Amino acid sequence: MHRTADANGIRTRYALTGKTGAPTVVLSHGLAADLSMWAPQLDTLGRSFSVLTYDIRGHGGTDSTPGDYSLDLLAHDVLALLDTLRIERAHYIGLSLGGMIGQQLGAWHGDRLASLTLCATTSDAPKAAWDARVRETRTDGVATMVEATVDRWVTPEFKQHHPDLIEQMRAMVRGTSLDGYAGCAAAIRDMQLVDVLKRIAVPTLVVAGEADTSTPLPVLERIAAAIPNAQWLQVPDAAHMPTMERPDLCNPALEDFLLAASRRDQ
Repeated sequence: MHRTADANGIRTRYALTGKTGAPTVVLSHGLAADLSMWAPQLDTLGRSFSVLTYDIRGHGGTDSTPGDYSLDLLAHDVLALLDTLRIERAHYIGLSLGGMIGQQLGAWHGDRLASLTLCATTSDAPKAAWDARVRETRTDGVATMVEATVDRWVTPEFKQHHPDLIEQMRAMVRGTSLDGYAGCAAAIRDMQLVDVLKRIAVPTLVVAGEADTSTPLPVLERIAAAIPNAQWLQVPDAAHMPTMERPDLCNPALEDFLLAASRRDQ
C-alpha cells in the first residue's frame, strides 16, 4: 500500500513492506522511474528486511518543485523521510540517480547507513550533455524521451521478449513531471562525487550491468576501486537496469550482502 509523508517541504510517496521490526533497506530508483521498478526485489528482500521504497522528488507520486535540484537536496529528502518514519539507520540501495544520491549519503551522512549498494551509476557526468538535457526537457517536455530512455534501460532482447513490462517502463517515464526530470537532470549535471568516494566507510557493494551503455563497466569499476573495501557484482545480459532485467542474479547477491552487513552492524 502506498502512503505519503510530509518531509523536507514536499509530500513524498512511499511504501513500507517486508518483515515488520527488521532492519530497514531503502530502495531508490533512477531518473524517470519510480518506486515500482523495485517490484522484482520486494519478495526476496522482504524475507529478512523491512523494505522502504519511495519516489524521488518530482517522480511518480512525489511532489515536484521548480528549478534546479542538487544531490544534497535529494539526499536530505531521504534523510527527512527516514526521520519522519523514525528510522535511525538503514541499508541503502540506489540505481543510477538513486546511486548518486547514495554516494552523497555515504560520503556525508554515513552514520545513517548500515550499508550502501550502488547499481549502474556514476560519480561524474558530461556537463554539456546534461545541460542540454535540462534545456531540452524544459522546452520539449518528458514525453519525447520515453523510447530512448527505455532503450537505455534494458537490452534489445529483453525489450523484445517482455512487451508488458516495457509498457510499464514507458508509463514510469511518462509519469515523471517536467520539473522533476529537469531538476534531477540538473543535479546529475552538477554532481561532484569523484573526490569524496574515499570518504565512504560503510560496507559497499557496486553492481554493474555488462551491457550498460549509460554507465559502462569502467565507470563502475572506478567507483568500486575508489571506495575502501567495496565489493563487486558484474551482471551478464543486463543493461542499465540489472535489477529489473536479471533479478535471478541480483536478488541472491543483494540478500547475501545485506545479511552479512546486518551481522556486522549488530
